Amino acid sequence: MFLHGTTQWPFHHMIDVGANFCIWVLTVDGLRVAPFDLHPSGDESLQIRGLNADMWERWFTETVIGQHSPANPSLALIGTPLLQQRLRELWSQYLPTAQSWRNSLMHKHHPFGLSLEESKLLWNDLLPFQTKLSSLRIFYVDYPRVVAKTVPPVSVVLGLGDESRSSTDYRDQILRAARKLSRNP
Repeated sequence: MFLHGTTQWPFHHMIDVGANFCIWVLTVDGLRVAPFDLHPSGDESLQIRGLNADMWERWFTETVIGQHSPANPSLALIGTPLLQQRLRELWSQYLPTAQSWRNSLMHKHHPFGLSLEESKLLWNDLLPFQTKLSSLRIFYVDYPRVVAKTVPPVSVVLGLGDESRSSTDYRDQILRAARKLSRNP
């Protein structure tokens, strides 16, 4: 995103099916990893097969950054063969719902419901970070609460929440994350 008459600082917002899958499996399984720890209990089918918070964190980070991870994160070689098989099964269950969710977000005219004026306000709020961060990438994910997780060096994963939220909730989460990323070289 660039606003006319401003610097050419890359600010990307995207709906990434792979990053969203990593969050979706937390909600199915019930594993809680901060800040994605506000969902109900799940079937524990991945924890039974060896998934733990540290393993999930490494897998999630590699998926978001795009290192050592295939485009289909269920094909990542993490954990035991039984865990890998369960991830592949979940991927096939996940795809139809994920595509529907992605398509519904794509039809929105502005990111996370921001008006043009609110987008300009967010841009102006991000100006101080443009000298500290080479860019900023926001990944939207389907999570029942508005939460943000930073993935250095320049990524933020933003849970959009189930309920109607004010644009201020999203803006505040993005600004907090940008602050945190700018302090983390």
